[in-house]
Amino acid sequence: MQITERPIAISNHTLNTLTRELGSECQKVVTLLNQLQLPDLTPSQQATILAELLTSAIHLHVHCGEDFQTLISDALEALPDTDETE
Repeated sequence: MQITERPIAISNHTLNTLTRELGSECQKVVTLLNQLQLPDLTPSQQATILAELLTSAIHLHVHCGEDFQTLISDALEALPDTDETE
């Protein structure tokens, strides 16, 4: 399933880029999990899918580290307390 890229409502360029990359990697993981559910996979196919899943898991672990969490926290703190505009 391909998702059309739409703007993300995050003004910080770095966080915006990292969030897009995170979404892309998560889509890859979902695709791999769906592939693992296919019937009659050969051991070779399973190994290939699992190796790609491991690579994605490592990438996500590194990607979602402290710097990314800090950027999210900073973005949260920068938001106004209410949704009302004056």
